[in-house]
Amino acid sequence: PNYIQAASNCIVSGQHYLVCCVNDCEVLLDEIERKVAAPTARPETILSIVGNMTSHISIDDDQPPHLDSSLRAQLAQISEAHGGEVPIHGRL
Repeated sequence: PNYIQAASNCIVSGQHYLVCCVNDCEVLLDEIERKVAAPTARPETILSIVGNMTSHISIDDDQPPHLDSSLRAQLAQISEAHGGEVPIHGRL
């Protein structure tokens, strides 16, 4: 995971202080990483994991994630460019 005080997570900095925030996506990505347990995964595997996510970034978020057809198409396109697998990290 990214360090909380990484420059990308800090919104205010001064000579003696930083105001940094946790990236909400880290919790979601951690769950995907744990369940995939590999550097790549088939699109169907990722869609299944995301469709059954147990992590929520808000207490008001009781609904499962919705992935519209354009997001599914992007995932399929990425997998086609990588031999049927989607890289979990790195440039897509």
